[in-house]
Parts: sequence; C-alpha cells; structure tokens
Amino acid sequence: MNILIIGNGFDLAHGLPTKYEHFLKYVDAFKRFKDICKQGSVKADWETANEEDKRFILHFANLYEQKLKIFEEIETLISNNVWIDYFWEIYKSRGVAGKDGWIDFESEISRIIQALDKARFSILEEINQGHKRGKMTQQQLNILSPIFGKPGISRDSIEFDENAVGYRKVRFLTDLNRLTRCLEIYLTNYVEEIMPEVKLPDIDKLNIHCVLSFNYTHTYQRLYDTDRSKKIKYDYIHGEIRADSDIDNCNLILGIDEYLEGYAKDRENEFIQFKKFYQRIYKKTGCKYVDWINSITQMPSGYGRNGDTIHNVYIIGHSLDITDKDILSSLINMESTKTTIFYHSQVTLGNQISNLVKVLGEDNLIAKVHGANASIILQKQQEPVLIGH
Repeated sequence: MNILIIGNGFDLAHGLPTKYEHFLKYVDAFKRFKDICKQGSVKADWETANEEDKRFILHFANLYEQKLKIFEEIETLISNNVWIDYFWEIYKSRGVAGKDGWIDFESEISRIIQALDKARFSILEEINQGHKRGKMTQQQLNILSPIFGKPGISRDSIEFDENAVGYRKVRFLTDLNRLTRCLEIYLTNYVEEIMPEVKLPDIDKLNIHCVLSFNYTHTYQRLYDTDRSKKIKYDYIHGEIRADSDIDNCNLILGIDEYLEGYAKDRENEFIQFKKFYQRIYKKTGCKYVDWINSITQMPSGYGRNGDTIHNVYIIGHSLDITDKDILSSLINMESTKTTIFYHSQVTLGNQISNLVKVLGEDNLIAKVHGANASIILQKQQEPVLIGH
C-alpha cells in the first residue's frame, strides 16, 4: 500500500493562496469592495488597483451576480466577528513592524482560550471570597484585553461577574464557527476556482492508493487523480470543503490541541468545543487512516516481514509538528514500511528533523535514517514543472 500525506505546503507549492493571511486579505478585500460599491467608485478603483485587487473586484462582482446568497452570507459571517477583527489587527501590526504576514490562527486561539480558562478561576476565587465581582490577573488581562477591544487596560479598572467568562465563551465559539464557514467559502469559491499551472514531478510519478490530507482543499484530486478507475481512498482528517455546505453542517476543523494534563484533562471540559479532537467527533470527519493501518497489520503472518519494503508512506508539505504525533508516528512505524519525506529547502529540512525527534524520539529516528535498510528517506523535492511540459 502506498499512502501519501499532504499538508498546506502542498497547496502552496501549486501556487494556491491557502495561508491564513491570504484569507484575511480576502475578507479585507470584500469589505473594501462593499465600500466602493456604496460610493459608486468601482470604475475609479479598478483603474488604480493592482493585479491582486483586480482579481478580487472581478471575483466579488461575479459572486454578487451569480451567487448572491453566498455574497450576502460572507457579509453576515464577517460582521462584528471578534476573531476576524482580532486576527486582522495582529496582521496589520506585523506589517507596521516590518514583519511578514505570517499568522497562526490556531496558536492565537489557543493562547486566548487558555487565558480565558485560567481567568475563570481567578474571577470565581475572588467572588467566593465574598466579593460581588472578581478580577483577572494582569497577565490574563494583557492577553485577553485586545480581543475584548480594550487593549492595555489595568486589572484595577475592570471587574467581572460570575457569568462573564461563560458569555464570552459563547461569543467566541459562535464567531469561530462563523469564521470557519467563511474560510470554507473562500476556499471553495475563490481558491478552487484557480487552476494551478504547475505539478510536482515527485508526486506525479507515484502510484498512490490512499491520501491522508491535512488540508481542506481537493488539490491532489484535481491534478493527480485523473484515472478514477484506481479508486484512491481519501481521508480529510481536518474536514473538506463542500459546495453545498452551510454554517450548520460545515465540517472544517479549526481548533486547538489539548492543553490540560492529568485529572484536569478528563474533568475540566468548559472549553472542549474549541479542541480539535472534540470537533473531529462532533463533525464526524472520521479517521479512515486507522482502517488503512489495521488492514496492513492484519495481513497474513510473515507477509512482508523478511525485511522487504511492501508499504510506502510519502509526506510532502507537512511540517511534521508534534501536534500530529499520534497520526504520523502510527504510519511511519508500521512494519515493512519505508517513509519518504520531501523537503523544500535546507531550512525546511532542519525544522522537519527537529520535529521528527519530537514525533519519534531521538534513538528511533537515528535507527530509521541510517544504514542500507533505512526506513526513512529525506529527499529534496524537485522544482514544480509547468503542466503539459
């Protein structure tokens, strides 16, 4: 069996704008398009717009003409959305500081939720001591005040009742679902309308049986799965975009990893809805890769156990971050399996090796990458080639 694992770097290698910063620019472009329509200055703005803004103007004009319901839904989803507003401020501040537009939604969400979880106890502790209202610590407030729209305030200037955290939790969860649905609209109606001009020769030559995708998009299916008689199996571990979706049945996973430990991990479920494992169960994204592993381990005794490689795992565009340790280690550690990890640059290679240590352990990694029968191959990926060449 040949299994391909793809991460967001796979989409980016095909020239697709799938970074979170790309999505934020899309939302901002929508707001600006609405403004110029109200002002009746579309023609004037078109004449001074750069190529990217012209693509946005054409896109939103077509969306308005052909998919008015989707156009109006975008406006509803982004209006007064605390997460979108918060992320946009971070994006702008990075630009002012001369930094790139990189932003990690999930790490920012995790930072906020963990602070809010701790603030819950700080507030209740003071209330239980007899105070009518409670305060957060200054550290908690420093993290949370920007998303409250009151950055830089002192803990002495604001108090909270016992329902304050619960109210904000509901608001944050509602707006996260709105953001996730808006992201799905962006990927479905904008990104997947872009036809990549290149393919990756390393991937094009592979005979793949199963694809485990950490992406929401269908890039591999669109470009490489041209012979549908092969019936490649797919597992979209974080959900997949669908044209007929809506906010109630959108199955994209956009959440955080577990941050609690021990007793609290099983008992403190106040913010469980923000966690990926919960979302996977709730949205029924499934874990088909487990069935693939089981089918391999249940092969007849002795089959492929003489040192022969009978299974291949190929990984491309994935950082190998420890957050996906369970999935990655279970596939890489399968018996009679060779894993080929493609890297884009020496910097990428260094980061992947560092992450592999966390995923597999140092001794296990060393054993797998050395020797004539090495089961992990680190391979420089070839440059993309124009389709048809």
